[in-house]
Amino acid sequence: MAETRIPEEIRQYRPGPCTEIKLISGHYYVYMYQSMRLPSGRWGKKTGKSIGTIVPGTGFIPNRNYQLYTGDESRDEITVLEYGQYALIGEVARDIRAALESCFPQDRASQIFAYACILYANGFVHLDQVQAYYEQSWLSQEYASLPFKMGKTALGNLLDDLGRRTTRVVNYENATILKSSSAVAIDGHAIRCCSDDNDLGEAGYKFNSLKEDQVNLLMGYDINTGAPLFARMDRGACNDKSTMEDIADLLAFSGILFVVDRGFYSTKNLKILSANDNTYIIPVPSNTDIFRNAMKDIQYTDSFYFRSGKKHARIEYMSRRVSDNTYVYVFRDIDENEKCRYNYQHCMELGRSGYTREKFEQNKETFGVYVLQSNCAKSPEEVFSGYKKRWGIETLYQYMKNKADFNDLMISDYYKEQGFAFLMLITGQIHQKMIAAVKKLDNNAISVHDILLMARCMKMERRGSNWNLKNARKRDLQMLKQLGFEPKITVTDS
Repeated sequence: MAETRIPEEIRQYRPGPCTEIKLISGHYYVYMYQSMRLPSGRWGKKTGKSIGTIVPGTGFIPNRNYQLYTGDESRDEITVLEYGQYALIGEVARDIRAALESCFPQDRASQIFAYACILYANGFVHLDQVQAYYEQSWLSQEYASLPFKMGKTALGNLLDDLGRRTTRVVNYENATILKSSSAVAIDGHAIRCCSDDNDLGEAGYKFNSLKEDQVNLLMGYDINTGAPLFARMDRGACNDKSTMEDIADLLAFSGILFVVDRGFYSTKNLKILSANDNTYIIPVPSNTDIFRNAMKDIQYTDSFYFRSGKKHARIEYMSRRVSDNTYVYVFRDIDENEKCRYNYQHCMELGRSGYTREKFEQNKETFGVYVLQSNCAKSPEEVFSGYKKRWGIETLYQYMKNKADFNDLMISDYYKEQGFAFLMLITGQIHQKMIAAVKKLDNNAISVHDILLMARCMKMERRGSNWNLKNARKRDLQMLKQLGFEPKITVTDS
């Protein structure tokens, strides 16, 4: 409504020039505006932020924007900010921010990155709490010049856009796949749903343990670099097998080695995993003819030593051709077989239910056995090693569940859940960058958690027009420097 139609008793409280009063839902709001030249050559005005409200009989009640507008410093303005952990994350994960900026406008990319930084530094933070974390962090100064907000409504709109307008999200995920080592593990993870009207919530395979409906997070993971590549939310009742077609239709896979668990095994999925020069490594379910034929009259013909970090094991194996370019391999980890035999016999001695001598004799030869099917042109040792690397995605999910606390997300809208899956992907990518950085320290006594706690001690305190580094110890600065992060000592307000 034009200001000329605002009652005079309200207009008299207008706080000054370049402000206008708007009647919205029965309330009078005051906005800043500035003059600007329109493309036609005429002058118009651009409405800015709300700076307060006018209450009849009381007068103008300013908000924080008015204090910034007038240049007055509020007594309650935050002058000490959380600095170290956010600046460290920003430096270590700068490549992720650059990748986001290549697919999104700068302000949207920065908003996504800032949100992911808060989630990584603090664990799961609900939408209506993010603004407080943002205002108390150095991020609010880092991105002060960009026109995005971090309130509940703004972030809700962000997640809705990411889930509804998916072109940029798909472009980003395709770019990460293209930059990957072309060896990708895919797996699902159940997340408890705590909303009765969740668009994706259903009783799933983990209902007995979760005691609630669930939604399923499907993620792709580079088994060589540890980087998460893509993420998608699915219905709680969907099994892994039924999700493969959708993800293959959504993203561009070419020349990829897929390393997946037996839950994806089906004739249809094997064709999908073999299309566009892709190959696969997958365990064969025990209820298939291929498995039964592979295990019939088995004789291990060769062996090798498998090494992973400081651990090593002797693996014996045999292989059988099932088509022109597809083989089934039967591997047996001799050390694992012995450990399983010992543990089974120990359970028998303890009298635990279900552990019997008869079952032991039936199963003792299958302890530590892996039956894998593959059509990739790799040696048996490389096939076994590739499959063992799949465990990295389980480690990622352990981080998502325990450290990041992505449980009971309190998001029920379909589009926002898909948008939040993308935020979980970015958070996981930040985690991978931090792990890689800390590994360079070559110090087993220092973890990512230790480094974040160390950085968290550092604050930025405002003195006049300068922000000064506080609470920084020399030994901490030296260690952080090894990670490629050198904290700013003084920052002058622009």
